[in-house]
Amino acid sequence: MLQIRLGLMAVMASLSFIGCTNQDAPKASLSPNNSTTTTTTTTTTSKTVSPSPDATPANTKPTSTSPNTSAKTIAVGDIKELEGDIICGKTKVIYAYGETSNYRVYICADAKEPDRPRYYISRNKDGSGGLNLEAMNYNPQKDGVIEFNNDGYIYTLESPTTQNPEPVLRVTFPNQKLTEEQLLRYLTRSNPSKSATSSPADPLQYVLQNRETLGVCKDNFRSEDGQSGMGSKAFQITDKKYLVQIKCFLAAYQGNFEYVLWIDEAPKPRVVPLEFDSFQEPKTGEKPQRVTYRSIAGLPRFNVRSQTMTNFTKFRGVGDCGSSALYKLEGDRMVLQEYRAKYACDGNYVQDFPIIYP
Repeated sequence: MLQIRLGLMAVMASLSFIGCTNQDAPKASLSPNNSTTTTTTTTTTSKTVSPSPDATPANTKPTSTSPNTSAKTIAVGDIKELEGDIICGKTKVIYAYGETSNYRVYICADAKEPDRPRYYISRNKDGSGGLNLEAMNYNPQKDGVIEFNNDGYIYTLESPTTQNPEPVLRVTFPNQKLTEEQLLRYLTRSNPSKSATSSPADPLQYVLQNRETLGVCKDNFRSEDGQSGMGSKAFQITDKKYLVQIKCFLAAYQGNFEYVLWIDEAPKPRVVPLEFDSFQEPKTGEKPQRVTYRSIAGLPRFNVRSQTMTNFTKFRGVGDCGSSALYKLEGDRMVLQEYRAKYACDGNYVQDFPIIYP
């Protein structure tokens, strides 16, 4: 599900794995005595080499998994303080910045999507190296934190809030052990608006209000039809994901529908349009042809528990011909499981339509 391009660099001090050196070596891990075995990876190669037992510099301190007990005052400011810093690159902007005693961490975004963090760049203050991560298919922005995942390791930059006045830079290991270092400085955009940092509470209303921009029911839409029959509605998949059903219009005996996934992400929701496969009536002597459409006509029913959708479609009102389909929601796609159809509208009624797929 997640793909992350990264260059994993080594760690020279108590949080060795938050920054890194410029020498190739395997990933950092915690030893039984809570000291850190430092490992590194350059940004230009995936080759890893295990260091010798005495490869750790003499001044490297053991990593502690206990919280920092000596609180320090954090300096909070505007990201404009870093104007002229080009560490993110010419086509990127700085989204947030965190600084500890040993590290500088830049959270960067693409200039075309400045409100969506995508890159994690850390640099060791002693100049020994750094770490580069990229979030390819997920949003690292969470409630009060920015999290980047890397093969079971989670790199977390907390933001200062009234509930968390002493934020930290943290690394969580695959075995759930963690190490952290208190932030001394945190920069972000000043006075962010509430609308820019929180998602609407009603997925259905969000899709309806942004229907034209999202391209939902763009050919035909009658808002009054969405209130009748099966109507427009939202089905909760998880606490962050909803399947939104929009009834585009009502025909003589069945409706026309489109579906999107509404995913709660900051600074605004991500909406993924869904497509549905079916089979067209074949020409004489040919097999039915598989086609894909954004909309479906019929009587669709979604089962939240099984994550499946059934749809019965009449080819004409009397119901002697038509189709039935079964789909399963897999990730961000509706995958066709079964398709049955009777194309001949001949007045003959059958209990089950013939199987076309699989």
